[in-house]
Amino acid sequence: MNLVELDIMLKAYSEEELVYRKYYDAKKDRNALQVFMDNTDMELIKELTEGDYFSSGGRTDIIILKHKRFTPLFKHRHEFFELIYVYAGHCVQEINGEVIQLSECDLCIIPPKVEHTIEVFDDSIILNVLIKRSTFNETFLEMLKHETVLSAFFIKVLYTEEYNNYIIFRTNRDPNLKEILSKLYVEQHNNKKYTANILFNLLMLFFSYLLRDYESQVELPKSVTKNDKLLSILAYVQDHYKTVTLGELSSTFHFTESYLSKLIRATSGQTFLDIIKTIKLNKAIELLTSSDLKVQNISESIGFENNTHFIRTFKKVYGISPNQFRKNSK
Repeated sequence: MNLVELDIMLKAYSEEELVYRKYYDAKKDRNALQVFMDNTDMELIKELTEGDYFSSGGRTDIIILKHKRFTPLFKHRHEFFELIYVYAGHCVQEINGEVIQLSECDLCIIPPKVEHTIEVFDDSIILNVLIKRSTFNETFLEMLKHETVLSAFFIKVLYTEEYNNYIIFRTNRDPNLKEILSKLYVEQHNNKKYTANILFNLLMLFFSYLLRDYESQVELPKSVTKNDKLLSILAYVQDHYKTVTLGELSSTFHFTESYLSKLIRATSGQTFLDIIKTIKLNKAIELLTSSDLKVQNISESIGFENNTHFIRTFKKVYGISPNQFRKNSK
């Protein structure tokens, strides 16, 4: 498949979309609806769960798909990040009770556990990019070092219990961003050697262009302050996760260790050591799936005191050893 073929495929109606459209039209007339219900396999109309998208084995951390037009509205939430991109036309979203209009080439990012609906009852084409929560730590490991509105957003999502429930970029029909997402779709569809690596890098490229060109046009439900002290602390931890100590952190930001420990726990719901462990294990997953480094070398590179401690910690969190995780991800 190439980009021209992709455009043709996206505009065409799938069998499920045709069923949904008949259902949508039938709801306008009670008799027609009853006839439709009597002659339709309603199993086609259901709410999908995370298990319908991400398989338990294999590296399927990034998925791009077309939102099925005329899908009946239902409120839902999920454990992964969702990027909603308007490829053509428009759509209406309701996020935590707030109605939001998206136009062509607008992008909305919804974090995990946020209740929302999406309304597409015409020929508009919406692309959904689904990304596992753990993958964001990998994707933004470098990007989170820089103080941007997007890094502030993701730091709050990853490390605090209170965070904004969406972020919107109005991209003025930017053809470059549209082409990158289209290539992401084509690459996933063709599924050749190194596809997982290419998807990851295309996503990084997309976010880099998005930040460079459209950060000033971002829309949030409430302001994200880039100078927020907590965000600066968490960004510092992200940048120095291999060796940082609570003592070093308290000295850098001029707090007592006791106060800083309570501040982190109160705002993030995690201890300082829990956050360090999360960052290290997410980096370990990145190296296990994208490199041929030995487990012992990975342990050393991410700052574990010894290989035994790393393996024990990994198994406690994921239920399997690092080597088994690597085998399952191939």
